[in-house]
Amino acid sequence: MAKNDLDGDSRIEDAGKEALKRQIRFVEDSIKTQYANVFNIGFGAEEVVFLFGNHSVDPNVVRIESKIAVSLKTAKRFAVTLSSLLKRYEEMHGELDISVPKAAQGKPNIQ
Repeated sequence: MAKNDLDGDSRIEDAGKEALKRQIRFVEDSIKTQYANVFNIGFGAEEVVFLFGNHSVDPNVVRIESKIAVSLKTAKRFAVTLSSLLKRYEEMHGELDISVPKAAQGKPNIQ
């Protein structure tokens, strides 16, 4: 192997280490915070679509407030990250009960 080949490999390795050290800054200048108590998830050949909304006065109507489409890889990263976050939360505060409340059992099961 030529000396130049070895130098090239070390430069690639150094560039990879620099990428890991990089600081990413999130800018939230025009961000909108929205609350949702209803969600739905769908997918296509190359994307996952998250729908977030809220119940309306009519119990059979959900008002969709936000729709976010992401790649399948981003959706998987989201699922892994969310799962990890919930596990840490439950380790600190106890298990979250996600069963349907008794008062809502006769109503449509919308999540």
